[in-house]
Amino acid sequence: MHILFVSHSSDLMGAERSLITLVREAVEVRGHRVTVTIPAEGPLRAELVRAGAEVVVLPTRLWMGRRHTALVGLVRSGQAAVSVPRYLRHLRRARPDLVVTNSAVVPAGAIAARLAGIRHVWTIRESLLTNPSLRSAVPRRTIARTIAGLADGVVAISQYVAGQLLTAAPAVREKLRVIPPSVAPRTADPTANGRRGAPTLERLVLLGRYTPEKGQADAIEALGRCARAGRPLTLKLAGVGDLAAQRALRALAEEHGVGHLVEMSEWTDDPHALYAEADATLMLSRNEAYGRVTVESLMAGTPVIGFRAGATTEILADGGGVLVEPDVEALTRALLTLAEDDESVDRLTSAARRRARELNSAPSSACRFVAYLEELCP
Repeated sequence: MHILFVSHSSDLMGAERSLITLVREAVEVRGHRVTVTIPAEGPLRAELVRAGAEVVVLPTRLWMGRRHTALVGLVRSGQAAVSVPRYLRHLRRARPDLVVTNSAVVPAGAIAARLAGIRHVWTIRESLLTNPSLRSAVPRRTIARTIAGLADGVVAISQYVAGQLLTAAPAVREKLRVIPPSVAPRTADPTANGRRGAPTLERLVLLGRYTPEKGQADAIEALGRCARAGRPLTLKLAGVGDLAAQRALRALAEEHGVGHLVEMSEWTDDPHALYAEADATLMLSRNEAYGRVTVESLMAGTPVIGFRAGATTEILADGGGVLVEPDVEALTRALLTLAEDDESVDRLTSAARRRARELNSAPSSACRFVAYLEELCP
């Protein structure tokens, strides 16, 4: 079978890393031919080629995004529609058996697949109805209904995402599958990490681009409250984005009196080293569609302190972390409670290491995903 994946980005964030795993499963394990379209040159290309895919650059625009104000969103949606003929021409030349769109934010491949009469699967990795970072000139519910109408199959990465789709487009139920992203298992012993001595809560890490939704500001404010209560904690912020974002966070840390306790970086190529060094990972997104960081942290044996929101509740339902209400006061109380009780930290770390053994030995969900594609296009 020839599968064509449509990627909305050429970066190496969570969605793109999950795509690489799917490509590797389809090519190396199942023996399929895979082509991936990317909107521009970027670091994703080399990883896809290494996984066995043919890569084609097909520029397009998104119909959802952080900068999609009413006017910009209208222009971007129009540009996305204009790119459909480019995709249609490529599909007619390449003649894939199946098209898979890797994100809800890019419509061109799905529309072109329908026009070409090729079966199409849409992977939804976003909180369509509630994420304020996903702006669009097209109403969100209209986007959800369009996805349901254009796709022959829809894969949601969590029950949380599936619930939002079903709320906006009940008709999608017959096409919907919930398959979480595949996260590569850790080959190293999760108990042999950078933490030394008896478990304590002193070092925290938070990964993600700087947006109000990711909770970096909440973490810094809570850190300030803990320091004023006599419990100074250190915090590493990784992947915060450009220099402007870093300056804003540094200014916020200074404002709360914890500038000396906060370290940050634009990006990290080795998040696992950060998990291994930390006593706990913070997951403070209020609309997390899945939470790859949460899973990676647990797979490293590092507990997670997360907001009781989005799909974080699903991942931590089996233990390995602490859920708190999504506000700074609740987060501060949780941090202070753990910082003052080493026995609780010890129990939490033991639970995280148990989850690490379970998650690292579990079958890859990429196998389920590709099997679903084979089911749709035998």
